[in-house]
Amino acid sequence: MAQNNASQVDKVSGIVAQTRNDVGTEPHDRIVEVLHQRLEQAGIQLPDDEVSELARQVSTG
Repeated sequence: MAQNNASQVDKVSGIVAQTRNDVGTEPHDRIVEVLHQRLEQAGIQLPDDEVSELARQVSTG
């Protein structure tokens, strides 16, 4: 189970890094939209508030 959690954290980290490269300078709402799409494609479900926080981190570096 711990390996699955670590794997998911690694996936989220990779998604955040790629999103930063692709749309990091775009508006917050666009970053949230891209994160939601990519997380869904990876089979990862996060609450909206966590996705919003990740988007904030993407835009601030």
